[in-house]
Amino acid sequence: MEQLKMIRRSAPVNEYPLPSGFEYERYCGLDAQIDDWLRICKEGLIAPSAGRQCFLDTIAHYPDLDPAEDLIFVRTAAGERVATIAFVLHPGGVGYLHMVCCLPAFRGLGIGTAMTSYALARLEARGIEYTYLTTDDFRLPAIRSYLRAGFVPCEDNAEMRFRWAAVRAALA
Repeated sequence: MEQLKMIRRSAPVNEYPLPSGFEYERYCGLDAQIDDWLRICKEGLIAPSAGRQCFLDTIAHYPDLDPAEDLIFVRTAAGERVATIAFVLHPGGVGYLHMVCCLPAFRGLGIGTAMTSYALARLEARGIEYTYLTTDDFRLPAIRSYLRAGFVPCEDNAEMRFRWAAVRAALA
């Protein structure tokens, strides 16, 4: 089934800080970062059996994505990586939020909202026209966060209008 799509036109970003005790970390090519990316993303984005090839296909070889610039982690004060987001600037000023995930034990703390605003601020600084993302119907907390960040649903056909109506009802 096709994922839901959301879009946000270029606009100023209200950047939200990470909760106390968390910090950002840029990807710098460490094997441990790849292992942690896999561990985090296996909590809902990729198959439990996924290995390093998934990272290569999804991040390292993704069109227009420079992991050293476009992939970040959130880690605890103790250094545990608990969340990740990638953000891409495609030609023509098209931004894309990619592979947004947080470990279940750290969900609901505002980490996703902070990561989204961080990524949007960096894309805005690069001169985007708009940013889009894809998500699933059941990711209601993420969808709520994206709506707060200014994303709007793409309802370009009857199926999408029906699915978005169900999401709105579930969020009400």
